Amino acid sequence: MRSALFALLSIALGLSAVFVSVEIGMRVVGISYPIFFVPHPVAGARMWPGLKAWYTLEGEGFVEVNSAGFRDTEHPKKKPEGEYRIAFLGDSYTEAMQVGFDEIYWNVAARALEDCNALSGRKPVPMNFGLSGIGTAQQYEILRHFVADQEPDLVVLAFVSNDIYNNHPAYGGRDLKPFYVLGDNGDLVLDDSFKDSPTFLGRLSPSRTLRRSILQRSRVLQLVVEVRSSMVRRASLRESRNRPDNLYRPPETEALRESWKITEALIARMAEEVASLGSEFLLFTVTTGHQIHPDPGYRRDRVSAEAGEDLNYWNNRLGVLAGSKGIDFVDLAPPLLSHVEASGECLHGFENAVSCGGHWNARGHRLAGEEIARVICFRLGSREKASRPRLGGADGLVLD
Repeated sequence: MRSALFALLSIALGLSAVFVSVEIGMRVVGISYPIFFVPHPVAGARMWPGLKAWYTLEGEGFVEVNSAGFRDTEHPKKKPEGEYRIAFLGDSYTEAMQVGFDEIYWNVAARALEDCNALSGRKPVPMNFGLSGIGTAQQYEILRHFVADQEPDLVVLAFVSNDIYNNHPAYGGRDLKPFYVLGDNGDLVLDDSFKDSPTFLGRLSPSRTLRRSILQRSRVLQLVVEVRSSMVRRASLRESRNRPDNLYRPPETEALRESWKITEALIARMAEEVASLGSEFLLFTVTTGHQIHPDPGYRRDRVSAEAGEDLNYWNNRLGVLAGSKGIDFVDLAPPLLSHVEASGECLHGFENAVSCGGHWNARGHRLAGEEIARVICFRLGSREKASRPRLGGADGLVLD
């Protein structure tokens, strides 16, 4: 019995020594896989408040999270005199963990706006409310619960094509986040039943909260969880690639048709909500790697594969919506594609991930930020509605 206990103790001590050695080694080398997101009842999740960590799965960015749970600095609730506050809503493109903080498009735009005479000496201050994986429904909830009381002068919504999927529970997530559905009279109705789901309540439980706290402190345990998470991501990627619904042509399934209706109603509702705050609203489309790939042959092949007329169906449809609702709208695909055709450089992709695909790289963020700043400055300098920018064209701007 003593021999058996001694053997077990020796094994335990040996494993502990290995664990500690690997833990120290990972810290010395700088390898970590921290938990970036925690459950939250507004949008289903938010970033871990106060977190400071490196993100290296795609590109590389040092991420600092403010107390509200967004990748940003702290902002006082009451707007200081002389500030021009711009609140940015979006998903992972706006959160932008793939690049450095100063490289994110909304910081680029703010710096460019410092030279905008129409601001009349006011300091442009960007405020980030973007979160990975969310859609328009969750962005609207963030607008209502986080942005509304921050006294924004302008609210900018960055729309990504996969927001269409994120806006309908048929594509998953009903137990994890809020949705809006269409009522019998066609009005939007909030479905926040996720708050009472066993899945979400389980994530809020003391045991899961303790587990996250322990994982956040151990690089070895983070590595174990990352191995499992990587398998989940690969399975999710395969599922998205096999998804029958196509965003590059008119919807062919009832789920996608309904998701488009919900999305359009949500954008119109957001514009109304922002107007009720006494603020301005701007909608812009984020490009995909397919749309602005530097190889024309690749783009032609994608059009053929998607069986559409081009790769801009969803951009054009949003432009029509914006025109009908009087919403200021910028399609970034034309100006960014013009740059790509002239330079031959990729605005999406990273060396450690997909080449010319995935999220914007630093070049993509820079060009997007500069174009958005140009449009905002134009709008500020306009005195009549007829002179507001509506659609991005080959030169980046077409007027109403």
